[in-house]
Amino acid sequence: METITTPTTLVETRQPRLFPAKLRAALIHIGISAIIFLVFLYLILIEWYPPPFFTTDGGWNGVLIIVLVDIVLGPTLTFIIFNPRKSRKEILLDLSIVAVVQLGALAWGGYTVYNQRPVAVVEWEGVLKPLTAEPLYAQEKTLADLQQFGVGPRPIIRAEPPKTKDEIGTMMELAFNKGIGETQQFWMFRSFEGSLVEIRKRALDITAVTKANAEINAELDKFLQKNSGKKAEDFFYLKFAGRYKDAIFMFDTAGDLVGTLTWGAPERLP
Repeated sequence: METITTPTTLVETRQPRLFPAKLRAALIHIGISAIIFLVFLYLILIEWYPPPFFTTDGGWNGVLIIVLVDIVLGPTLTFIIFNPRKSRKEILLDLSIVAVVQLGALAWGGYTVYNQRPVAVVEWEGVLKPLTAEPLYAQEKTLADLQQFGVGPRPIIRAEPPKTKDEIGTMMELAFNKGIGETQQFWMFRSFEGSLVEIRKRALDITAVTKANAEINAELDKFLQKNSGKKAEDFFYLKFAGRYKDAIFMFDTAGDLVGTLTWGAPERLP
């Protein structure tokens, strides 16, 4: 009796190559994240930290935070977790987890950058300092309350030093009990333009400053060239002590801000 043998065909199931698939998924995620990053970059550069605050008060730090949580964190998690060999349901679950983690980190980063933005500039004994929103809220005040002292998205106002024992006591109580510094205490705020006589007594000697720093001198010359017919003595100048760098704010005789001077090094004025 003849035996008939039937040939067996082996079917090879090819699995997708893991590394290229992971890299492709991460690159797609980077493309999506880049759009979100551009939105935040606009907000930081234009709305939250316009010049000179971008360099003086942490704009670069804000960009770095957004880059880390948006461009780095999300795509990195996608690269680690994504596995094309899993079922469609498992892949969707993994990507949902990545999205939740990234959005949570992005919300935290965006809030941090937004909350630390300067909302006003406060003059205190001849020096300008940035004011953030947090100490205002701690005093049950809003940004709208600042408009009585100066107008604009970041009004320039004056903090008048206390004169009596009671006023000094109030200032010290807020400073020690609530951590609200002297340039952040709302009850001391006054109109900047209404205090020009006192403020100008503490203005910078711009001649001495430009002699000591060639870069500041060059920046002032550029400003004067753009405003032909104006001289350095037509303005008065105040030091702005930012959180990371100094700048010089220029005012006309009416107390209106007309320009700012920034430089590379040294970061602080003497």
